[in-house]
Amino acid sequence: MSRWDATEIFVTVVNEGSFSAASRRLGLSKSHASRQVSQLENRLGVQLLQRTTRKLALTETGQAYYQRCSDIVNQLNEVELAVIDQQEKPRGNLRLTVAGAFGERYVAPAAAIFMQQHPELSIELDFTNRNVDLVAEGYDLAIRAGVLKDSSLIARRIANRQLITCASRDYFDRYGFPEDLRALKAHNCLVGSLPTWRFRDESGQHLDIKVEGNWHSNNGHALLAAARKGLGLVQLPEFYVYADINAGRLQTTLESFQATDTAVWAIYPSNRHLSPKVRMFVEHLVSQFETVDYL
Repeated sequence: MSRWDATEIFVTVVNEGSFSAASRRLGLSKSHASRQVSQLENRLGVQLLQRTTRKLALTETGQAYYQRCSDIVNQLNEVELAVIDQQEKPRGNLRLTVAGAFGERYVAPAAAIFMQQHPELSIELDFTNRNVDLVAEGYDLAIRAGVLKDSSLIARRIANRQLITCASRDYFDRYGFPEDLRALKAHNCLVGSLPTWRFRDESGQHLDIKVEGNWHSNNGHALLAAARKGLGLVQLPEFYVYADINAGRLQTTLESFQATDTAVWAIYPSNRHLSPKVRMFVEHLVSQFETVDYL
C-alpha cells in the first residue's frame, strides 16, 4: 500500500468521524485502517489524531495536514471521474428546460438528433419562461436567451443572439428611419413581453430603452406579423426576421447601436463534476448551431 493510500484512509476517517465508518466506506477492516494511520503518523513523526474510547479529535498539526490532503484527495477523485467519463456514453434521463421559439425551432430538433445518436438516453424537454430552480426541481440544465445575469450557476455560450431592429419598407417610406436612439420616441414601436429594447450607445455602454406603441404582444410571431404589415418598428432576435430581411420585406435600422451582450446560454448547476450526458449534449448543441448562419 502506498503512502497516498494511507493518506486517503486518514482523510476518510476524519470525514466519517470514526475508524469503523471509514472502514465500511473503504471496504477495509477497522484494524487495517487504524494500523495504516498509525504508520502514517510514525512516518511523519507527528500525532495527527487524538484517540479516545468515545471519539476522535484532530491535533493542530493533524488539522493542517487534513486540510491540505483533503483538497488533494478530492482533486484526484475529480481527475479519476473525468477519465472514466471520457469512456462513457450518455445514458439515463436528461431533463432540461427551454423557452420560447428558439427552443421549438432549434433545441428540440437538436435534442432529437442527440437521442437518435445515443439510444440509451431518454430526454425530457420542459418549455417554460419562468425562473427555474435547477437543483430543487431536478433539472440537468436550462437553455435561456438574453443577457446573462450574475448567478451561482455555470453558463456556456452556445449560440449568438443578435437583436435586430427593423420595419417594413412601407413604414420607413411613411415615417423615415430613426437617426439615433432618441428618435425612437417619435416612432411607433411594437412592444413585446418587456417594455424596453436593448441597445449599445455611442460610448459602447449597453442600455435598455423604454419604448411605446399601439401593438403589444408576448409572442414573437405576432410582433413579426405586425411589422410585416407596416404597423411599426420591431426588435426581435435575428432568427425571427432573417428570411424577411433577405427577401426585402423588412429593413434594418440603428445597426450601429446594436447590442453585443446577448446570447443563448446553456446553464447548469455549479457542480465540480459534469456528467457525460450534460457535457456531451452541450457540445452537441454548440456544433449544431455553428452550422446556422445567423446563430
